[in-house]
Amino acid sequence: MPGYGVLPSIRVRDLSAALEFYTQRLGFEIVRGGPGDDNVSIRRGDASLMLETVADFYSPGYNAAIRSRLEGNSATTLYIEAEDLDALHEAAVAARVAIPDPLAQREWGQREFTVEDPEGNWLTFWKGLA
Repeated sequence: MPGYGVLPSIRVRDLSAALEFYTQRLGFEIVRGGPGDDNVSIRRGDASLMLETVADFYSPGYNAAIRSRLEGNSATTLYIEAEDLDALHEAAVAARVAIPDPLAQREWGQREFTVEDPEGNWLTFWKGLA
């Protein structure tokens, strides 16, 4: 159904470090914005993400809540389908990306691995077995 896309936003303290991680180590491309902006959209295949620095974009209460949440790591993981799973895994290992859960086949019918970005956010890249 058109108009119901989801674009997760990852809040970061250091946008330059986040952009380096996502573009140079994981192969995302910048779609909108750049290193000098507070908000950048990136894409890898069909997966789109937004990276935002802590800025006063929103109401004072929401801005304060965003800042307080950056003090701890989230248990949330973004699942991103990756047709080139093996190549991506090899590139992540070569780039010394933190991989808290290594590449493995799962009982629910897919292979996957999880990386951790510089802010402690987790992204699980997966591919179906069929």
